Amino acid sequence: MDLLALLTALRRHKLVVLVVTLLILGADAYIAFGIPPQYESRAQFVLINPPAPPSDAQIERDPRLAKLNTNNPILRLPSLSVVVDVVTQRMYGDDVRRSLVRQGADENYVVEPTNALGSGTVLGITGTGSSPEEASRTLTLVSERMQDELRAMQKVDGADDHYLIQALSINPPTEPVRKVTSTVRSLIGATAAGAVLLFAALSIAEATRTRRAGPVVAVPRTGSVPPAEPTSAPAAGQAPRAPATASNPDNELTMLLPRNRENPNPLRQPKWPQPPVRPDR
Repeated sequence: MDLLALLTALRRHKLVVLVVTLLILGADAYIAFGIPPQYESRAQFVLINPPAPPSDAQIERDPRLAKLNTNNPILRLPSLSVVVDVVTQRMYGDDVRRSLVRQGADENYVVEPTNALGSGTVLGITGTGSSPEEASRTLTLVSERMQDELRAMQKVDGADDHYLIQALSINPPTEPVRKVTSTVRSLIGATAAGAVLLFAALSIAEATRTRRAGPVVAVPRTGSVPPAEPTSAPAAGQAPRAPATASNPDNELTMLLPRNRENPNPLRQPKWPQPPVRPDR
């Protein structure tokens, strides 16, 4: 369907256009005013390694160091970036998510590694909610739970607090802001779906109209004369060809020969006998 045919179909099926347009406007209005808005608040934490276990010389100077438990299993991981990944996966567990939701957090919170410092040791947390207060409360609950999970993983073997990895806040949490991008994407998606629905409805309406009208038969106009075929002039020294007739439609091997009064048809012999020709004496 080209542009001209589309415009013609729009003018012809105004009721279909009106109904689909109302559906699109209704869907956009529901998305803009019916769905609660979403707010976000962000915070970042960097993981810090604990000090190394005391050496023998340090234990000799301070015997109390020998009583400290330095058995932290998380310290045996290759790097802090791996620790960040482990904490992220733990925060997305079903038990942790259900516990946070019961405490009043929004279930759409985000915990992910970031490259803010370029080494993969920064953990980003995003609190979400349908109001600024809910977003801030979600961020606080998720941040506290992240630190509790990190501590619990390191305390499996009873490691002393002095030898635990710490999560330090880089900057204060941001103010909750409304998330407009999701609303805009929803509006664009609803409008595009409505345009596809309108095109499909117009195609169906045009097909139904053509089926009801039946096939179109071309009727020649009365008194019309078919155009004559162009003829070319005979070349010099060549006899003209006879026009095509019903008995000879292809006009093959037919030539017009000059007639004379004695024998109008030179190809036929006369029916009366001819006198013999006497030889010259």
